[in-house]
Amino acid sequence: MKTFPFISTLCRQNKYFLIGLCLGFFFSFILSPIFENGCLVNENGEGYTNDHLSRSRSLSSDSNLLGDEYEPRINFAGKPNKARKTPALLNRPRYYSTELGIREKLFVGVLSSQYDVSTRGAALNKTIAHLVDKVMFFIDAPGHQKLNISMPGGIVGFTDTRRTLKVFHMLKYITDNFLDEFDFYFLVKDATYIKARELYEMVQGISVSEDVHAGSGRRDEHTSFCSLDAGLLLSSSVMHKVMLSLDWCVKNAFSDSYDDNLGRCILHATDMSCQESVQGYALTSYSLDRSFNMEEDIERLTKDYKFHSALTLYPVQEPNVLFQLHAYFCKVGLVHNKQDITSLRNSLVNMSEMTPGRRSGVTWPIGIPSGTVPINRFDVLRWDYFTDTEVYLNSDFSNVKKLDGADKKDIQYVVNASIKQVEAGWGEHLQYHHLINGYRRFDPSRGMDYRLDLAFRDTRTGQEVHKRVEVCKPLGRVEVVPMPYVTENVRVNLILQVEAESKLEAMKFMENYARICMEKRDKTFLMLVLLYDPSLPGKGTKDDIFLSVKELALTLSDRYKKDGSKIAWVSIKIPSPNELANDPLLEFVVADLVIRKFSPESLILMCQSNMDLRQDYLNRVSFL
Repeated sequence: MKTFPFISTLCRQNKYFLIGLCLGFFFSFILSPIFENGCLVNENGEGYTNDHLSRSRSLSSDSNLLGDEYEPRINFAGKPNKARKTPALLNRPRYYSTELGIREKLFVGVLSSQYDVSTRGAALNKTIAHLVDKVMFFIDAPGHQKLNISMPGGIVGFTDTRRTLKVFHMLKYITDNFLDEFDFYFLVKDATYIKARELYEMVQGISVSEDVHAGSGRRDEHTSFCSLDAGLLLSSSVMHKVMLSLDWCVKNAFSDSYDDNLGRCILHATDMSCQESVQGYALTSYSLDRSFNMEEDIERLTKDYKFHSALTLYPVQEPNVLFQLHAYFCKVGLVHNKQDITSLRNSLVNMSEMTPGRRSGVTWPIGIPSGTVPINRFDVLRWDYFTDTEVYLNSDFSNVKKLDGADKKDIQYVVNASIKQVEAGWGEHLQYHHLINGYRRFDPSRGMDYRLDLAFRDTRTGQEVHKRVEVCKPLGRVEVVPMPYVTENVRVNLILQVEAESKLEAMKFMENYARICMEKRDKTFLMLVLLYDPSLPGKGTKDDIFLSVKELALTLSDRYKKDGSKIAWVSIKIPSPNELANDPLLEFVVADLVIRKFSPESLILMCQSNMDLRQDYLNRVSFL
């Protein structure tokens, strides 16, 4: 009874809420079927089911059905979309030195003329080209006449013959082609002798972090321009600045002197005057008299310190004088090297007194390692016994072998040098008779050692005297260069030029080729180029001069026919061999005729009949 009054009170307080809730339920039950029928009936009175997996909701439904305006459609046109911006490919340079910015050390540019480049220019090129990184000659070329000379470095001709602009044409060419390839540039005239070895050693000690504008040969104390006759050394940074000021230099070139025009240009570009020394190195020069004679003046100049310390000497008008100067300074350099070697040897002997072994620890020759000490009997190096004509037990598979080729020349050289040494040490009364015994051993850590027993005849008594001589041919500067083996199966085409005088060597080469390549089924091909002399029996005759060579080629081809190996030949008739005996153009002519028989992508190796063919060598060729 108490509950009912409480409920009635609660209903009175919330009567509006309860009325609204009841009306909401009422209208929802009445209006819901009306709205649902209106959505499922189209204008034609056709009804649809309320199934979510019906045809109207299926991706494979008929596209002609009407009524469902929101049916999803997939557009496959132009998809997937391509990237709006194609990523740039990284083109890496061919050489790692280009990517790392490693440059060569010294470029030498020589100002010459079309009349002097074949005389003084050729002489200068022969004396310095093998000692510096690159040499180029710059000349006037007013016409289309070709020079009857070629140089490894190159000759550049300028059609503009104005004297005031010639040096700027040289600078323009260098900055356009070699600006980032060298650390230093040495500019000079062709009437100058250059001590290229000392110049190269000097630039190796100069830092490239500073601007270098150095030279010598100033006309007076007041000028700041160095002489181009004495040579001008510029760093790469200075050449960069000069390149940016070339237009100003050309407009302000009003002097006929190369020294003034070039010096003014560099001074404007770098605000640096020419210096005679840089970082402790002096670029000195020596001015020779116009009437300089090597035979008459050399005795006087040998006592002149400036003459020996100069890096350049000028003017040198005649090519033979330039060669004489080069020969003289080479002899002086050899004497200094021998003195340095003797001094080092004496210092090593003197220092040995302070070592535990004292004098017994000094090796022979002095400064050369004593050799490998074998750990066990398997590491003992073998001595090969030889005579004048044969070598015994030179390998594990032969007892005796006839001395020929490089081995014979090597032993003859060692024996002759030993004879001269014995005659110089014991007097001329000893006359060489014959070689009794000879032994040789190769030590990878030391070099080649020889022990010779030589028989001499004493001309005073008539008795036979025996002398034992020990000779060492030490290895030079050894550098182990790791080379990867080839992984591509590329065919190597070998071309061998065969003349009538070298057919025996060619047959030995073919036998060696069969053993090295054909037996191991390597992808190689050998083509013989038979050079016929018109005065000798030609091909197709019974007395064919190359008949034995052809028969051996056919025999080896038939033997290894199953492996796909073959030796072919091509015959070429040449003019008189006396005319082409020492002509290097013959090899180019032969190569031009034979290469046409190969495809452009073929790998071709030009061979000689006396070369020693090795498998490792062919691997290197394929790798390249």
